[in-house]
Amino acid sequence: MNRKVSYGIALVLVMLGAVLGISQLQGQQSSEYSADVVAALGGEPPTGFARALEVRPFKFPEDHGAHPEYQTEWWYNTGNLTTAEGRRFGIHFTIFRRAVAPTLPERSSEWATNQVYFADFAVADIESNRFIFHERFARGAAGLAGTITDSRKGFAVWIEDWAITGLDPQGQSFHLRAQQGEIALDLVVRQTKAPTLQGDQGLSIKNREPGNASYYYSLTRNQAQGTITVGGETYEVSGYTWLDHEFSTSVLGKDAVGWDWFSIQLDNQRELMLFNIRLKDGGVEPSSHGTLIEADGSSRQLHLSDYTLESTGTWKSPKTGAVYPSGWKLTINTSTGPILLEGTPLMVDQELNTSTAYWEGATRFVGTDNGIPVSGYGYVELTGYNRASTSGGTSDR
Repeated sequence: MNRKVSYGIALVLVMLGAVLGISQLQGQQSSEYSADVVAALGGEPPTGFARALEVRPFKFPEDHGAHPEYQTEWWYNTGNLTTAEGRRFGIHFTIFRRAVAPTLPERSSEWATNQVYFADFAVADIESNRFIFHERFARGAAGLAGTITDSRKGFAVWIEDWAITGLDPQGQSFHLRAQQGEIALDLVVRQTKAPTLQGDQGLSIKNREPGNASYYYSLTRNQAQGTITVGGETYEVSGYTWLDHEFSTSVLGKDAVGWDWFSIQLDNQRELMLFNIRLKDGGVEPSSHGTLIEADGSSRQLHLSDYTLESTGTWKSPKTGAVYPSGWKLTINTSTGPILLEGTPLMVDQELNTSTAYWEGATRFVGTDNGIPVSGYGYVELTGYNRASTSGGTSDR
């Protein structure tokens, strides 16, 4: 889902405007910006940008790259990885692009840009019960951050020395690299299934108003191998990652307050993506949806009537006071029978207390698929549970 803008985009733009000298953000005054991610993704769409209004053809590997005609874009990676001895880690690494104007400023300086980039990087060390995260911001100029498309390697997106880099012209494999403080990530990931187009052939509608949608595809099962460093110790790891890529200009309706999003990789080689957009009246946005991906890579869209998500507990953050769901029961009705799952966070505290606090965590799932025992791992994202802005920067715990 749109979790990829999981810091308050608007607050980030104001911060970058002050630091980088970007004085005009679509003609709006900084006082109009909210630190809330939901407010940032809703409201009236700005003029001059393309919008997700209808089904478009996807072409790979070209669509792995940037789409600057849309205001917002993100490349989102999560993974559940283990050492040969069974030590388990969760990783979350996402790079965001946000345009502050539809065209470049008319000046010749190498610092001139209409793009800002920001990123999250987090490692969950399950054995030691440690969750460490960092965030970064940079302007898309002078080599500090940006995207390129290369005919030999596909594409690259980076913010300083954090990068997602294609390793072949077909877009089949990528290098994930990030390091800050006591954590580092160096992974090569190779997709094992073709891209899954979410929603209606890649048009993921979030609200009935035209344009409240994104173009969204996923690489749902990527074989990963490399190293994770935590606290000065480097571990060789392997496992599976999930990559989402979305681009849009406006997404949410005015009544949205947050979302609960799930990505699940089951041991029978099926995957699930599900999300519920929560509304002010306590209901769920009817456009909420999901996708069931089969072992052969084929998929079908799940409508809200096809599944239920029920929380089984809560956890209160000692940092922000936000109360998040913690534990879930999922029922998914499919043509081959029901999938019944229970999800348990591998650690209760996987809150990123960044510019806007949210919970993004590695989760274990067990249950049945048409009566046959099944299990797996995935990630859950929870936004809108803490409506107050928190201080940005780096926090470790």
